[in-house]
Amino acid sequence: MNKTGAFLRELHDAERDLAATCRTVAARQAADRGTYYPAHTVAAQCDRHAEDIRAWGERFDVRIHAKAAPTEPMAAVPESVRRTAPEAHGKRPTPGIALLHDLCLLHEKAQAVHIHWTVLGQVARALRDRELLDQAAAHHDETRTQIKWITTRIREMAPQAVAVPD
Repeated sequence: MNKTGAFLRELHDAERDLAATCRTVAARQAADRGTYYPAHTVAAQCDRHAEDIRAWGERFDVRIHAKAAPTEPMAAVPESVRRTAPEAHGKRPTPGIALLHDLCLLHEKAQAVHIHWTVLGQVARALRDRELLDQAAAHHDETRTQIKWITTRIREMAPQAVAVPD
């Protein structure tokens, strides 16, 4: 496998991670329609991106599997501990704070995808692969839109979650 193929695998994993996180957040925030439906839309976009990345992998002699095994089985442990530790001490976060934490997590994952698209665009330029560059630019634009939505939700929720008394 060449370096471009390895990078495509990283990008694929980042897109799948963002999609899974969106679905998790949507499930946790099912009562908030301003998060639930858009999070599912973002997850579907990420799934389409991952599908395209798998197709590109063939061009670079790398087989990227749709259902890749987790690279770090214990990676989810710190997140689950962070979420359940306050509850064990009787300090359950308010719904607004929980939503704010979820949105910040989505933002972090989306930023990781964003930087991967930036790098892939530069790789496509270096390879003078116009088709890859055009397709990567389109997906990069969708990722920027996803980040804008997440940022807008954070700006909407932060005052309500933090400044308004319980």
